[in-house]
Amino acid sequence: MHILVTGATGHLGPYVMRELGARGLPTTGWSRGIQPPSAVGTLQTVDVADPDDMARTADLQPPTHILHAAALSAIADCHRDPEAAERINVQGTRHLVSLARRLGARLLVVSTDLVFGGSQGHYCEEDVPRPLSVYARTKRRAEEIALGDAAGLVVRVSWLLGPKLHGPPRFLDEVVARLRSGQRVRLFADEYRSPLALTTAASALADLLLGSTTGLLHLGGRERLSRWEMGVRLAQHLGVPTDLVEAGSQAEVAAPEPRPADVSLDSSRWRQLYPDHPWPDFATSLKEVLPPSLTTERS
Repeated sequence: MHILVTGATGHLGPYVMRELGARGLPTTGWSRGIQPPSAVGTLQTVDVADPDDMARTADLQPPTHILHAAALSAIADCHRDPEAAERINVQGTRHLVSLARRLGARLLVVSTDLVFGGSQGHYCEEDVPRPLSVYARTKRRAEEIALGDAAGLVVRVSWLLGPKLHGPPRFLDEVVARLRSGQRVRLFADEYRSPLALTTAASALADLLLGSTTGLLHLGGRERLSRWEMGVRLAQHLGVPTDLVEAGSQAEVAAPEPRPADVSLDSSRWRQLYPDHPWPDFATSLKEVLPPSLTTERS
């Protein structure tokens, strides 16, 4: 067995690499950028938009399992450069599906709750996607490519909770830093997700990759929360005044593309397949990804 993880230095990838390493599984990570030191697995610079680059590298040590987490995921970046989004998110997935088929490797493609339009929430796998942004449209097309292979598995994940392990800070890191320094933050009270701890996502994805499930699966947290509700609970966890978190509205922020209001996920199918897998609530997830040793740090 040899496992390949694309997007290994992104937001989700490092958590997956760490989870697989903890299980003692031989793992290689691919990333477009400069490779930071890694305590688990091998990191290689590979462009998933370049099929020749991928083939050359994969043939040196053919994987038996591939978890595809690489993507141009910043919505603003995708809007500014739709060609890059197409090249990385769509064509990169197409190349990887072909590579997996040639090598006979099991392939799990990570997708997003943002493929939905947000008009209803609590989306299940049978609901019709209505992507609103360039990013979401490219991820939906990637899903269709992956699902065109009967042996493929696409897992839509919800908003992922946890600090960034490599590279520049993400949304949570920035909010934590502001709250710790006593600054106010304004978060949407009318945008809902099913937040899922990155640690939970990584272990669940590892199980799914090593299993035999195919088709489409939703992987979200157990609670439907607005960004404002998440911020208030985060402030409580950090031990700072909750009135630092102000309730805002999507309508207050001009955006080049519409934002879905409610893309909370129904994860019943995953729970039926893995009823014993840990599924912590938001408060417990915060304790796991931001333990006391981290919450007492000063920015």
